[in-house]
Amino acid sequence: MNPLASVGTGELILILVIALIFLGPERLPEIARTVGKTVRQFRDALQGMSSDFGEELASMQEVTRDIQEGLQAVQDVRNLPRTLVSKASGPLVEAVDPVKSAVKEAKEAVQVTSESAEAQADDAAPDETEAPAELESVTEPEGGDPGSPDEPRAAVIEDEQV
Repeated sequence: MNPLASVGTGELILILVIALIFLGPERLPEIARTVGKTVRQFRDALQGMSSDFGEELASMQEVTRDIQEGLQAVQDVRNLPRTLVSKASGPLVEAVDPVKSAVKEAKEAVQVTSESAEAQADDAAPDETEAPAELESVTEPEGGDPGSPDEPRAAVIEDEQV
C-alpha cells in the first residue's frame, strides 16, 4: 500500500506550506528536485533488482527443471534392467511351461518303461528255490565232498567220466 495514497490535497498543501516556512523560497525548489531524483533513483534501483531477481528466479526455475529431467533420466536408467528383465521373462516363462510338461511326460515314460522291464526280468529269471534239472542228474561221487582235501580233484573227475 502506498503511504502517499491516503494523503489528500489539503494535507499536501499543508506540508508544502510548512516546508516553505522552514526552508525558505530559495532552497525549496532545489530540495524538491533532489527528493524527486532520489525517489526516481530508488524506484529505478527497485525495478532493476526486481528484474534481476526475476531473471535469477527464471534461471533457477530452468535449472530446477533441468535437474528434475536429469533425475528422471537417472531413474529411467536405474529401472531399465527391471524393465528389460520383465519384458524378456514373459516369453521365457511361456517357453518353460511346455518344456516342464515334456520333461514330466518323459519321466513318466521312463518310469513306466523301467517298471515293465523289471516285470519282464522277474518273469524271465529262474526261481532260486528250484534247482535246475541239469543239477539234479549230477550225483556226488563216493567218498564225500569232491573238494575235500582227503581226495584229489582229479580222481573225482575220473570217476565221473567212467
